[in-house]
Amino acid sequence: MTQNELPGVDVRQLHDIARGYVKTALLRTAFDLRLFDPLAEGPLTASALAELKDTDPRGMRILLDALAAIGLLYAEGNTYALPAGGESLLVSTGSQFFGGAVRLGASDWEWDAQKNLIDAVRHGGTVADTHALTPEFDYWQEFATSTSWFNNGAAELMADQLVPWSKDRESVDVLDIACSHGSYGFTFAQREPRATITGLDWPSVLEITQQHAERLGVADRFKTLPGDMFKTPLGGPYDIVMLTNVLHHFSQAEAVELLKRAATAVKPGGRIAVVGHTTDTDDTPHTNPLPYMFSVIMLVQTHSGETHSVDTYKQMLTEAGFVNPTDHRAEKAMHRLFLAERA
Repeated sequence: MTQNELPGVDVRQLHDIARGYVKTALLRTAFDLRLFDPLAEGPLTASALAELKDTDPRGMRILLDALAAIGLLYAEGNTYALPAGGESLLVSTGSQFFGGAVRLGASDWEWDAQKNLIDAVRHGGTVADTHALTPEFDYWQEFATSTSWFNNGAAELMADQLVPWSKDRESVDVLDIACSHGSYGFTFAQREPRATITGLDWPSVLEITQQHAERLGVADRFKTLPGDMFKTPLGGPYDIVMLTNVLHHFSQAEAVELLKRAATAVKPGGRIAVVGHTTDTDDTPHTNPLPYMFSVIMLVQTHSGETHSVDTYKQMLTEAGFVNPTDHRAEKAMHRLFLAERA
């Protein structure tokens, strides 16, 4: 690509980027007020919504107009309505309600971490006293509470791949490392009735995981393993070890160390299932911005984490002693799935 073919930049774009926090604040405020819920029944005026939500009428009108300006509401005359897709994504009872993701991605902790980006760039990693790898970090409780729906596409993809394979196993014992909300192990267990799931995470997180197991009807096949994934004895061996949305928190060398540890807990012929953000060989920041933006989050929140490429994931699995690594994707899965066999 020549210099003349590169995407341009203009003042409007820079203004939009510089004031991007306003859009985030609008979305946070709307979700905190559960503002979209009454609109599921039909259009309403600003005064009606102000009365329902016990806010100042002028403040509500300004908020609603701004939400319409960024495409999150449809304004006609003095009434406001949900846009297409709003009932699923914006209403709290929607099938893909996005409020939980906003509680995490736009949390005060995430905002504060980004304020230290310049120091993280200079240092090469987080400079925060409390960060994503701090033991018992309370953010992970919120994560386990708020994201069970968010990973379902990848969880379904994993089950699609592992359930047929598990039919020929004498046992289906699963270790879910850094299990958090438990969606991956529990989705598999719902489709494989012989599966038993052991979830490893911090004790405070496992309290929430247990609640999800009870809600999903798999609590009788779930047991907890509290502790540090780098130090706690893993038990086993297991037919399947799951390691989901974890390795991007570490450098390649550190990730291999964790994978080698996981390999000791997998039965010969068993499987490891890894999920994470990735870049493909042909990706560039222009063609696929998300993984590059995600690396910025890892820069301010971890010492050495970033988005790893598909080839790097396969290389890490091979170096850790696994064979025949494959990668899988699906339309509804935001993350890539990797499977490999324990030799």
